[in-house]
Amino acid sequence: MMMMNQYDCLNKAQLSFEYLHTNSTTHTFLFGALAELVDNSRDAGSTNLDIYTRKDPSLRGGFYLAFLDDGCGMHYDDVFNVIVFGKSGKRHTLDSNQIGQYGNGLKSGAMRISNDFILFTKKDNIGTCLFLSRTFHQEEHITQIMCPMPCFDLITQQPIENTDNEQINGTRTYTYDKTKHELEMYLITKYTPFKTIDDLFKQFNLITSASGTLIVLYNVKLSDTGEAELNIKTDPYDMLIDSKNRRNLFDDNDDSTPPEYRSFRAYVSILYCEPRMRITIQHRRVITKRLPHTLYKPRQYQFKSTRFKTRSEQEIKKCEQELESLDERIREADSQVHDIQQRLGITYTIDERTRLRKLQIHAADLKDIANRLRTGLLRKKSELNTTKILTFTFGLNIQNRAADGVFVYNCGRLIKMYEKIGQPNKKTLYCRGVIGIVDVPSIVLEPTHNKQSFADEKEYHFLLKNIGEYMRQYWTDTGV
Repeated sequence: MMMMNQYDCLNKAQLSFEYLHTNSTTHTFLFGALAELVDNSRDAGSTNLDIYTRKDPSLRGGFYLAFLDDGCGMHYDDVFNVIVFGKSGKRHTLDSNQIGQYGNGLKSGAMRISNDFILFTKKDNIGTCLFLSRTFHQEEHITQIMCPMPCFDLITQQPIENTDNEQINGTRTYTYDKTKHELEMYLITKYTPFKTIDDLFKQFNLITSASGTLIVLYNVKLSDTGEAELNIKTDPYDMLIDSKNRRNLFDDNDDSTPPEYRSFRAYVSILYCEPRMRITIQHRRVITKRLPHTLYKPRQYQFKSTRFKTRSEQEIKKCEQELESLDERIREADSQVHDIQQRLGITYTIDERTRLRKLQIHAADLKDIANRLRTGLLRKKSELNTTKILTFTFGLNIQNRAADGVFVYNCGRLIKMYEKIGQPNKKTLYCRGVIGIVDVPSIVLEPTHNKQSFADEKEYHFLLKNIGEYMRQYWTDTGV
C-alpha cells in the first residue's frame, strides 16, 4: 500500500495491468503490431518515417526499436489521451481518412513487440514524454497502470512551471508539481535506456522538424530459442520474422512463403494503396508499391450490392445513443442556466455573470454538436439502403506464380493478404498466379481492433465469395 501511495501523484491509465497483456495478444502477426505504429505516423500527417534499431546490451534482446516521424506531434492533453482506451479524435465521421479509429493501436502494438516503451513528442516547442512500462509495474508490484508524463520547454530545456499554461487546442491544463516531476524523472532514468537528462534531450533533438514524435520500444519479446522475435541480424537493412516465429501464418518452407510474411521491408512496401510517406528501415529507403501497377494483364470489375448494412446499422444505433445522451446533457445545462437566472434576479456580480456566461456558452456548444449529430444521423439513415460499389482489380503475379490470392484493404490500409479463393485446391492450375485487390471503405466493412481481419465475418465471407466469382470471370476473360 505504501508503494501505491508513493506513486499516487502520477497519471493513471484507465486500464489494468492485466489488460496490457490481453490487449497485446490480439496481434498474432508481428508485422501487424509494427504496422500500428506506422499507421499512427501516417495519421499524424508525416512525410518521413524512420524505423531503426540501436544496440544496447543492457536490454532484453540486446537492442531497442525506434519509430521517428515528422508528423503533427502532440500536446500534453493528446499524450494523456494515448493512455485511455478508445479515446481517439479520429473517429468523428464514417468517411474519415484516418486509419486509426479506436485510440488503441500504439498500446496494443507496442506491448506485443516489447515490454516497455517511451514516447517523445514535440509541438510548439513543447516536449512531452510518455513512459509506459510493464517492467516498472512488475518490479514495483503495482496493478494500477501509472504513466510518468513530464513536460518541457524545449528552448530552455526546463520543465514547464507555469501552472496556468493551457496548451493550444488542449482541454487539460498542465500543472507543474516539483515532487511529481522529480518522481517522473527518477522512474524514467531508472527504467528506460536513457539514464540522464542529457540522454532524454538527445532524443528530443532527434526530432529535427518543427513537430514530430519518437517512440522507443525496448525489452523486446524473445522466442523459445532466447533470440529476439524480430530478427535484425540476418539482413542489416531489414527486420525479419524467422519461420519458427510465424505462428503457422503460412508454410514453414521459406521458398514458398511470400516475402511479405518474412520481411518487414516487403510488408511495408504494400501496406497502403496510396503510399504518402517516405519510409526508411534501418536507414535504407523502402521502395513502396502501388500493388495494381505490379501486375501483368490487370483488369477492373465493378461490384454492386445493397447487402453491406451491418456497419451502417451499428453507426446509426451509436449515433442515436450519443444523441440521446447529448439531449439529456443539454436539458441539464439549460436547467442550470435558468436556475441561476431565477435565483440571482437582475443584479449580478462580475463572478456570477462570468459563471452564467460560461454555462450559456457550454449549453450553446452542446446544442451545436447535437444539431451536427442529427444532420449526420439523417444522412446515415438515407444511405442505409444505397447500393455500395466496390472495385475489384485482378492481375497476374508473374514474379511468383505460387504467391496468389486476394489483398483486402480498408480505407487504403492492408488488412488481409493472399486470401485463397477462386481455386479448389493447391494442385490445380485454376486461377494460379492471380492476385485480386479490393479497397473496402469503413462504411461497408469495419476492421477489427488489430486491423488484421473484419468485425463482421458473415459479410466479409460474402465479399470473398463474390471476389471469387469475379476472379473466375477474370481467368476466363484473359484466356490465360
